[in-house]
Amino acid sequence: MQRRAALTALSLLAVLGVSACSPGGSGSEQTSAAPEPTTAPTSAVAKVENPKNLKSTTDACQLITKDQLSQLGAEGEGKTEQSTSEYGETQCFIRNDAFAINIAINTKLGGLAKIMDGADSSDNFKPTQVDGYQGARVDEQSTLCRVELAVADDQSIEVNFSLRGGDSPEMKDPCGYAEKVTSQVLKNIPNA
Repeated sequence: MQRRAALTALSLLAVLGVSACSPGGSGSEQTSAAPEPTTAPTSAVAKVENPKNLKSTTDACQLITKDQLSQLGAEGEGKTEQSTSEYGETQCFIRNDAFAINIAINTKLGGLAKIMDGADSSDNFKPTQVDGYQGARVDEQSTLCRVELAVADDQSIEVNFSLRGGDSPEMKDPCGYAEKVTSQVLKNIPNA
């Protein structure tokens, strides 16, 4: 029993001695602080390969055709309306009884760095990739999702999908469906 107590005491002294001499410890042996960890600057975000150019797009509704919507199972009577987004740029609302889709361009505050900055401010943020372009699934819920995708270093496309009453199995996965819409939109954005 005495031997066990002596070993425990020696072990405790060894641990305390190591921590006192280690960086950040309180021992007098320490002469310099450990270097501060560095974080990658925003400019270290990967560059967009095969960039596209949204700057000449004056009507976001031109970024998806009726044929593409039909291929996605999103046909039917509905309303399509162009308006101005929070970015002061064109956006397109497409809606009917089954779904609502909003396509917005962002050439002023866009790009992958802007999208990745959203990871810090959102609990509901998942990186994704659509047709080789990086972005994120944001605000995913059971009936809605937004996909933000960087199409150039300073430009993004945002596709919001909301299920309103449709019974298509594909639409039951809002983020998966929003990514399919985004894939179709990418086909209509000119290359840089």
